[in-house]
Amino acid sequence: CDCAPAIEQLLGQGYFPCAPRGPSVAFSTEVLDFISIHSLHVAPNTTAWAETLETFWRRRGQVSNYNGRLRKRLGSAISWY
Repeated sequence: CDCAPAIEQLLGQGYFPCAPRGPSVAFSTEVLDFISIHSLHVAPNTTAWAETLETFWRRRGQVSNYNGRLRKRLGSAISWY
């Protein structure tokens, strides 16, 4: 396919991947910006953010197959962002 790479497509839609190659999940750039700003005012806590996101999705009936592994992906996305 002559399509743009997945990362470029994600960025074009307002999402940031968890890895530069073969990302397994992407996060809204607005959420990452919010987390970055929040981290300026409190100690950064990727574990709490990941657990909050998983609980938020679960309460809305969205299935998450990360089972606690979202933290690593979110931490990576925040680092790259």
